[in-house]
Amino acid sequence: MQDIIISKSNEKVKFIKSLNEKKNRIKNNCYYLEGIKVILEVINRVKAVDIVSIAYSDYILNSVKDGLKTLNIIKKFCNNNNIQILNFSKEVFTYITDTVTPQGILAVIKIPKYSDEKIKNIIKNEKERNNNILILDKVQDLGNLGTIVRCANAFNVNIILCMEGTADIYSPKAIRSTMASILKTNIIYFKYESDIIKELKNNGYTIVSTVLDDNSVSLEKLEISKKYAFIMGNEANGISTELKNSSDIFVKIPMSNSVESLNVALATGIILYKQFKNK
Repeated sequence: MQDIIISKSNEKVKFIKSLNEKKNRIKNNCYYLEGIKVILEVINRVKAVDIVSIAYSDYILNSVKDGLKTLNIIKKFCNNNNIQILNFSKEVFTYITDTVTPQGILAVIKIPKYSDEKIKNIIKNEKERNNNILILDKVQDLGNLGTIVRCANAFNVNIILCMEGTADIYSPKAIRSTMASILKTNIIYFKYESDIIKELKNNGYTIVSTVLDDNSVSLEKLEISKKYAFIMGNEANGISTELKNSSDIFVKIPMSNSVESLNVALATGIILYKQFKNK
């Protein structure tokens, strides 16, 4: 029987707890996901993710539907794949996470790294699949960010390019909002000075800024046959001048005059759904 870790001073406890802070996620190049359905998704995608360890509380899992059944699956998986598994007391597990009612299981995962060559290959692959791409320009709200990742996953957008200054998708709150969609999406942070926009254009992508402006065309008038990289702007300030200047076209969502603008996550969902439906 595996020993239960009961001390909050345990090094493994302190390590996972530290991942609630961005500076420690960057330092250790790790984040964690939690919840039964999410962890089952993680082990089903073992070839696509780099799992550092899995931690659980059998006391909490015992009170959750399918908790012990899931635990048996996880233990077998960890043994077969030589992955560290940790058993925490209820008190220690709830201390680690910032979830009000945790389900008693989490996985620590390495944050993917993207070299310039890997980014080029990913964009090329999306071009061949005729898939659209999403660019986020300093989106700040973690709930919005997580919802956008889910929308992208729902509508066949596999690449999200995040301009420097965009909130951290690996924050626990953002991760929870993605509902495991983060495992299926390439999320790449970049600086404007990089060649990513140029690379998109070289691969035939039309760069589209979502702007409420008299010069913007209606979403309904976009040519379905083209490949688009849609830029979604900051909640307060919209799209930066640099990215506007790099855009090929401005687009807006038709709506009544009674509303000034839409939430960025909602607007993203509408745009991606419209393109998905028509392709």
